[in-house]
Amino acid sequence: MREPVTISDNRPDPRVRDTKIVTLVGFAANILLTVVKMAAGVLAGSAALVADAFHSLSDLITDAMVYISIGIAAKEADEDHPYGHGRAETIAAAAIGATLVLVGLMLLVDLGKKLLGGEVSIPQWPALAAAFVSIVAKEALFQYTVIVGRRHDNQAIIANAWHHRSDAISSVAALAGVGGAMAGFPMLDPLAAVIVVFMIAKVGMEITWKAMGDLMDASLSPEEMKELGKEIMRTQGVVSYHELRTRKLGGDLFVDAHIEVRPDISVSEAHNIAETVRHNLKKRLGAADALVHIDAEDDMQYKIIRQSRAEVERKVAQAAGSTEGVCGYSHVVIHYLGGETLVELVVELDDNSTIAQARKTADRLKEGLVDGVLIHKVVIRGKLTDNSIR
Repeated sequence: MREPVTISDNRPDPRVRDTKIVTLVGFAANILLTVVKMAAGVLAGSAALVADAFHSLSDLITDAMVYISIGIAAKEADEDHPYGHGRAETIAAAAIGATLVLVGLMLLVDLGKKLLGGEVSIPQWPALAAAFVSIVAKEALFQYTVIVGRRHDNQAIIANAWHHRSDAISSVAALAGVGGAMAGFPMLDPLAAVIVVFMIAKVGMEITWKAMGDLMDASLSPEEMKELGKEIMRTQGVVSYHELRTRKLGGDLFVDAHIEVRPDISVSEAHNIAETVRHNLKKRLGAADALVHIDAEDDMQYKIIRQSRAEVERKVAQAAGSTEGVCGYSHVVIHYLGGETLVELVVELDDNSTIAQARKTADRLKEGLVDGVLIHKVVIRGKLTDNSIR
């Protein structure tokens, strides 16, 4: 989960700035490496290095995808995109993975044709030097890029970092193939090229799978979900929580949760508890936003009660009108708890009623409410005799 970032109005977003810089650095490095490896591979006769050069060429394409996605994802939420444009990063990551798989398949077909046609040559030392330079440069790019990607939780940048790492690994395979061929084992070079191709395709499939999971609103890991739950329970007034759900839009995390609060507190207090949970999830865990639903109980255990307030008040009026001794009532409060409809109300009695009579009247009133409505609490109003209730 991304750390929250505070940005002043006159300063650029460090997330956008850092990710654009690392992408431009990678783009420049990939141009140089593509030219060097392609030239060395062709001139020195190394199929593995030529395959590696095409890998670097695909890096240029993915760098462009990432750069464009950064600009789109940085746009503010609008009427058409109320959750922002963060999915642009995820789409770019999926495109990077698909590009890697496609490049791998194309190279595999080309290598198959060469092997079947008997086109096996012995590479020269420039191919060895180019492969070594590529390993060092690409590993350095991986380390730099993955640090920036993880710091800002940008899946497109992280995917691009692994693209750099896969290029470094493929260069290792190319180096081994070139060295083996120069040592008298010419088949090692095309064999290394095949290994490179499968490495490229494997990384591509992994990146695509992760991106598709985010596009389909895959949840966070169990460990991260547990951390979210702990943060919710830290808020005073939260009894428990359920239906905790998350989704990622690029680097933005959105959280939905149901919290249970005491059923006897006011609506405004419950709302304040929910807003505190929302604030803490954003401030402490870096969530872009959180939707917190308030429950007076764990509503997963009971069926939805469909009696409206108008229906309940109608039944209360019928019961009060047919109960002897009740002069009027007010302050009807309805609770939907435990699968039942519970009512609190203030009842007005004759001023001459005794406490005993008031209790009997309250009992008769409770008995009069049926059809799924129960009197939970009756407050008596009136001047009662015999130690009247205040």
